[in-house]
Amino acid sequence: MRKFIALLSITFSLVAFGQSTVEIPSGGRVQIGYPDQEDLAIELRNKSGKALEVATVNKVSGEKISGFGLGPMGKATVAVAELGLLEISNPSSKDVSIRYSITETKPVIVAKDDVYINFTLRNETMKSIPLIIPGVMNPNLSPKSNSGVSLKIGQEVKYRKGGRTRVLFVVDESISEGDVVMVGELLAQVND
Repeated sequence: MRKFIALLSITFSLVAFGQSTVEIPSGGRVQIGYPDQEDLAIELRNKSGKALEVATVNKVSGEKISGFGLGPMGKATVAVAELGLLEISNPSSKDVSIRYSITETKPVIVAKDDVYINFTLRNETMKSIPLIIPGVMNPNLSPKSNSGVSLKIGQEVKYRKGGRTRVLFVVDESISEGDVVMVGELLAQVND
């Protein structure tokens, strides 16, 4: 049996800063793009009980710029580069809805010589862990969840404690392709 993959592209020439909802069919994906808007971020709210895959892709080459997993009922803010589109994939067997809104941000510059590492952020705890990845996204890691990311070497991953933002770790050569970073464990070490 062939699996049907739907691709829905949402492209707007005028940005209406409000909330919108889009349904993503089982096994499908949507692309959200704003060609007339250079400095934008897209706030996502996964209203389903299913995990989604989120990526920014170059709208000319189709090449993936960055990506991560958005857990059930998760929230994230994704900065989209000038030549980028936001792509949300639904690998589950059920149709899902996602709510999004558009905000402005500083432009993201992707250099040819940047080295990106694909790895997983794992929240092994029973509490949500809100993270801040400046210029990329602000994922909220659900309890007992995994979030796949593609981040460049030198990227800071931060968290908030007591109203202050602190660096949790910096992506470097000690993280290998495919590694799993235990975020709860790192938080415990930093807070000791």
